[in-house]
Amino acid sequence: MKTLDDAAETSLRRNSEYRRWLLGDLCLDLGAGIGAFAFPLITLQVTGSLGATGLVGLVQGIGALAGLVPGGLLADRCERRRLRLLAAATGMLVQAVLITVLALGGGSLLALAVLAFVDRLRAGLLGSASNAMLKQIVPPALLARAFSVNEGREAAVEMAAGPLGGALLGLSILFPPLAQFLGNAGSLLATLSMRGRYRPRAGDAAPTRVRDDLRAAVTWSLSQPIRLQLMGVAVAVNLGSNGLILTVLLALAADGVPAARLGLLNTVLAAAILAGALAAPRLVDAVPTGVLTLLPVLVLAVLGALIPFAPGMAWIALAYAFMGLGLAPLNAGTQGFFMHITPVGMQGRLGALMGVVTMGLMPLGPMLAGWGLELVGPRPTMWLFATVTALGALCALLSRDLRRVPVAAGWERYADEQGLAAEE
Repeated sequence: MKTLDDAAETSLRRNSEYRRWLLGDLCLDLGAGIGAFAFPLITLQVTGSLGATGLVGLVQGIGALAGLVPGGLLADRCERRRLRLLAAATGMLVQAVLITVLALGGGSLLALAVLAFVDRLRAGLLGSASNAMLKQIVPPALLARAFSVNEGREAAVEMAAGPLGGALLGLSILFPPLAQFLGNAGSLLATLSMRGRYRPRAGDAAPTRVRDDLRAAVTWSLSQPIRLQLMGVAVAVNLGSNGLILTVLLALAADGVPAARLGLLNTVLAAAILAGALAAPRLVDAVPTGVLTLLPVLVLAVLGALIPFAPGMAWIALAYAFMGLGLAPLNAGTQGFFMHITPVGMQGRLGALMGVVTMGLMPLGPMLAGWGLELVGPRPTMWLFATVTALGALCALLSRDLRRVPVAAGWERYADEQGLAAEE
């Protein structure tokens, strides 16, 4: 099932529907990036406690995970454009409430935790639809390139989000949530301009039960060792690397480093990711996807072990630069490959299941970072996350099927040979 014009089959630039989809995601990502950077600092400013900041981060993560599987099922049962519209509208509502609470001085730990949970739950429930639409907008031959563009867009947004979030927070505690409100508004307008209707199944398809849909997705996942291997790598790497970065952020903030300077670290990381994203389209065409998966994970593990010994922000920034270079090719290759082998009608459920597993331990990151900093200090907490990242690298080294995935042009042949091809 495709909803794109024939003229767009060979070029993303000529695909007007993709451009509208991309604009909506760009607006959403910019607002969310500013909010994601500023919210832990807002929580720290309001509560004055690293432990409380970590607790709110844990609640946020639980909300996101709670919404993923129901959200994936929704994305495979409901028209996806409508879900994306609803996601933007409810995002505006939550940010409006947060702005009001902060303006009235009611930003207690409980209020921040409840709003954080609701916002992430909402995003989990409704956010799956956006990425699930992509295979219906972009032809299979351009999926890897589309994911490379997404990585570049996200990196460019991250470059701006850190400094902007720090600068806005320096002006007023209300400005970061206002930016997130406007980002949701931009996504709403861009989605309204989209022409297609993105139904996950044909209109004459027989109705199915929710439990049968979920069972089919679980069975599909368990039947593919390569998918399980990626999940194992991602669980450890996501928890370890994100926990390490958050620990660095909170430790420097507790030492009195201004938010605007902290934002520069995000900018360095994002600039490196952007550089990798610019090269990603050529890399996924020329370098085996298995290699693009293994090498960046090994680099993350090595640099994660070195960051606790960094003597200052300049050295941390240098480590971030090297860490970021391989992330876009890694994501473009793996996400493009797994979307390629997943049927259109399963995109939401499979994405949600992989998200629950790969991000399942991430809510522990803020909690471990906040409590670790208070109980044992920065360096031991960083060592903990570096060790977890190293375990992810070991999983990648041992994941034979994942390491053998060829270049993008060979995905279809490899999927056929391994019995992974999607049946639409």
